[in-house]
Amino acid sequence: MKSFTRVALVGVSSVVLFKLFATVLIPMMAFFFGLIALTVKLAVVAAVVFFLWSLVNKKERDVEVVVE
Repeated sequence: MKSFTRVALVGVSSVVLFKLFATVLIPMMAFFFGLIALTVKLAVVAAVVFFLWSLVNKKERDVEVVVE
C-alpha cells in the first residue's frame, strides 16, 4: 500500500505542476510569439517603405562621375 500512496502522490503533484505550468507558460509563449510577429510585421513595412523610397529617389543617383 505504501508504493500506491507514493505513485498517487506523484501523479497528483504532476497534475498540479502541469496546471501551474500551463497557466503561467502558455500566456507567456503567446505574448512572445505576438512580439515576434509584430517585429516581423514592422520589418516588412520598413522594407516596403525603403523599396518605394529608393524607387522615387532613383533619378538623383543616376549621375555619372567621370574621373580623369
